[in-house]
Amino acid sequence: MEEIKKKIVIVEDERDILQLLNLILVRAGYEVHACDNGRNAIPLIKKVRPHLVVLDLMLPGLDGRAIVEEMTKDEDLLGISVMITSALEEAGNMFTGNPIVKDYCYKPFRNTVLLQKVKKIMGDV
Repeated sequence: MEEIKKKIVIVEDERDILQLLNLILVRAGYEVHACDNGRNAIPLIKKVRPHLVVLDLMLPGLDGRAIVEEMTKDEDLLGISVMITSALEEAGNMFTGNPIVKDYCYKPFRNTVLLQKVKKIMGDV
């Protein structure tokens, strides 16, 4: 029987970073779905029902903060974990107390650190 892969949605508008994240997570055995703007993020998250959303903060259309807000208001999405990726130092303080935001990975990130954080959130450590 084939093992069911855990799903991750990446929301990132910088193509190079999106491709790098995709490569790291696919190689680690996850099923990855990518979105390059904020407008399409919520519909994709609703369709895929991922275990984790790796979310950039600064996005065209709808920024990461607004996406987290939407997810927090939607009962269907409340069980989905979020990891923020951002170059903004203050990103760590933006979501204090928000139950769905599990961790942060600051850009530029080290691949090993990012993967370690993802595995921890996914319970794969």
